[in-house]
Amino acid sequence: MTRALRIVIAGAAVFGFVSHKSTPLLADTFEYIDENREIQTVDARLYATGQGAMALELEDGSLRLIPEAAVRKRTPGPDPTPVTTDEMLTRLQDEFGDELFRGQVAGNFVIGVILTAPLPKTSERAVQRNLLRAAGYMKSIEQTFGRFCRTLKVNVEEPRHPLVVLIFETDEDFEKYTTEHTGGRGLSAGNIAGFYSSLTNFLYVRMSECYTFGTPLHEAIHQQCFNTGVLARLAPVPVWFSEGMATGFEGSGDRVKSDPQKLNATYAKLLNERGRLPSLGWQETVEKDDVFRGDIFAGEAYLNAWSLHWLLVSRKRREYGEYLKYLQTLSPLTEVDERSRMQQFEDAFGESPDELRGDFGKTFDAALRRQRLPPDDQDKPGLISTQKNLAAIDVYAETRGAVTSVQARVQNISPIREMAYYVVVFTDSGAAAEWYLPKLKMNEATMLQPKSLVGAASRFAVLVKSTPSDSEENELWSRGEFPRLQRR
Repeated sequence: MTRALRIVIAGAAVFGFVSHKSTPLLADTFEYIDENREIQTVDARLYATGQGAMALELEDGSLRLIPEAAVRKRTPGPDPTPVTTDEMLTRLQDEFGDELFRGQVAGNFVIGVILTAPLPKTSERAVQRNLLRAAGYMKSIEQTFGRFCRTLKVNVEEPRHPLVVLIFETDEDFEKYTTEHTGGRGLSAGNIAGFYSSLTNFLYVRMSECYTFGTPLHEAIHQQCFNTGVLARLAPVPVWFSEGMATGFEGSGDRVKSDPQKLNATYAKLLNERGRLPSLGWQETVEKDDVFRGDIFAGEAYLNAWSLHWLLVSRKRREYGEYLKYLQTLSPLTEVDERSRMQQFEDAFGESPDELRGDFGKTFDAALRRQRLPPDDQDKPGLISTQKNLAAIDVYAETRGAVTSVQARVQNISPIREMAYYVVVFTDSGAAAEWYLPKLKMNEATMLQPKSLVGAASRFAVLVKSTPSDSEENELWSRGEFPRLQRR
């Protein structure tokens, strides 16, 4: 990909922003030569030009990036009429097919489920219930986000295009789509729980993540920012700011319970347990978007983004609002060098990021005293609790002498169908225990038979594969033909 067409992929999301207020949008018919040397014609609004590229906004809200040099002809024309939510739903049904797609329209949202296999008739009501539940949650996010913006005296516009949320039933389908969509850049697909695309304008998420709705909340904040004029696509807005805002919202099940004005319990607990901020400095986090893109430093960068953003909202709200107004003036498809970015930060807040970092501890400790954090129910040594591949799993391992005992509980968290599971626990001593569950009903939980592994272990990992109980894959499992699961 050329430098002119570089799209930033930071963490679990694809980023970049445009100020709708400052950028003229002109509707034209464009004729251009694509990468296969074929002539293409498209009716679009000219969203932005810069770095040798054009960003064209199509009627569905997606952006198409093309090199300026590839444009052969541009003819002025009427504005493309944005598709309605019902039209978008029909397009998605046509794209994925009636057998593998279920959808729901709710306000500005179009919620869709991408199934891994045809659905039993007995599961149709369950799918509709959960689509309505997801739609209700997205609308509550919209309301909470709007209230937060109003406290900052930031205008929130009505979305111009439908807000699409696609939920992939299986992790395998999600990871395949993610790898194709991101081109393998940024975090590896296995480490991405969900993401918002600045090009398609869609939010994509694993169904397993809808068990607690933590990831949909984070990515939905990005979608809200980019569709309400608060932030915008393809402008050089620092990733620390967009991620800091998204991490500031916290959910509890299928409701939003707080915005960036309060401590996010997850990040606050993590900091409290560490007893210190990450070794990655705040100045580097502000200057360099790259720290959010790789698997190694992304965790520290996100923790820094939340910490800095929360501190600014708490201590420097007026300056924060002015800084946000500055970010809204940045032109799409332009760049801001590190020195200019840092100068803008210091001009806005009167301090450098590292100077603010020195004041964080006192402010954080005072907030902890005012806002009591909920107790942590996963602090038992030897216990792993996680949700993956439509399974909620609690695994407990204990070593005595040269033997490691493993116990596990598995729950089917698919909201739409009966599932089969293949579970493997690996220890760092090289031993492994495996279980096969041919059938678990929706919400059903079961204890797995305890197993003893030879070899003292200090660490272990759990992997799980799931498939519909009536699938061909489960037929293979029933004959002992299990997938090969390896530790990542």
